[in-house]
Amino acid sequence: MEVITSISNAIVKRINKLKQKKYRDEAGEFIVEGLRNVRDTAEATPQSVVAVILGESSYKKYGAEFSAFSVSVVSDAIVEKLSDAESSQGVISINRKKQSEFPSGRCVLLDRVRDPGNVGTILRTAVAAGYDVVLDGCCDIYSPKVVRSGMSAVLKCRISEDISVAELKAAGYEIIVADMNGEDIFDAAKPIGKYCIVIGNEADGVSDEIANAADRIIAIPQSGVESLNAAVAAGVMMFVLGRK
Repeated sequence: MEVITSISNAIVKRINKLKQKKYRDEAGEFIVEGLRNVRDTAEATPQSVVAVILGESSYKKYGAEFSAFSVSVVSDAIVEKLSDAESSQGVISINRKKQSEFPSGRCVLLDRVRDPGNVGTILRTAVAAGYDVVLDGCCDIYSPKVVRSGMSAVLKCRISEDISVAELKAAGYEIIVADMNGEDIFDAAKPIGKYCIVIGNEADGVSDEIANAADRIIAIPQSGVESLNAAVAAGVMMFVLGRK
């Protein structure tokens, strides 16, 4: 077993480059980090895995789990430098990005949601609740923070980019905007047919263009707070409307 100890090694340099959006876009690849995250992603979408990188200590513990993939072993000191997490588990993979796909069923549109934690959590919730996701001006879903908070959802979820509300409406989607001035979600009628829930920007809400195109505006009743976190609001909307 050869252990890589140089930061000038090609695989080490490749991982460092993939921390930058520009290179992720050019290469069509991104990084997954953490034992559970890499394991779950490899099991769910093995075809997406380009390579697995393990620290020397982690290889002794988990190497057999990833024997079906191309594995590189680096020193523990190197894997610590490569890690973007506060506490590295010494397990990293390089994965291929997914192609954008038009939604096939009910979906949630994220209108300029910029916080990586929110986007990752919404992706994970969408997988659990059975929704596709449409991205409009959001943060990069392949950034390490989004991938870490979303676990394997970035590859499990059907994701659309650069799809307009007009295209969704033309495809028969009912547009349901989440806004505090709308009707109570618990009193609202069940959506009939395909529908798209819209979650707006954390600070500015939904854009005027999308608000004007809305078929319905629905609110989550609350008291004592100004508004709910975008990811929490998205989760409530997806599960309540999906279970009606």
